[in-house]
Amino acid sequence: MPFYEELQEKYAERDVAVFNLYVREPHAGERGFPEIRNHESYEHKRSYAQKLAEIKSMETNILVDEMDQKVHAMLGDLPNTIWLIGKDGKVAYKCTWSNAEHVDEYLAKMVNEDPKFKGMPKVEHTIFTARAGTAI
Repeated sequence: MPFYEELQEKYAERDVAVFNLYVREPHAGERGFPEIRNHESYEHKRSYAQKLAEIKSMETNILVDEMDQKVHAMLGDLPNTIWLIGKDGKVAYKCTWSNAEHVDEYLAKMVNEDPKFKGMPKVEHTIFTARAGTAI
């Protein structure tokens, strides 16, 4: 998830806020995650979200959904979905799988078209995969 932090930093001066919504543990108890359990309470859920943020060194805002997954259900109940919400509160972009390049391209378009930033240098979108390692 490092690109979330990169986007947050890149667009900090353009009124862009990045949020992650922590909903549930998709692999609780599975191979590789034996110590992870399904959430037993909201406090338990919050502690897992905090642990995830620490492990991943996340510096973005993390919103923790309710126990009944109300917000996640409202947003379509899919994993790794990205939503870009304009200042008018309307959905400007939705991607059903987290794709850094597409998100950055749409963010650049949104801020470059915003009259508030007229006269400022245009923001170019980044090709994140160009920096991806090739080692397996």
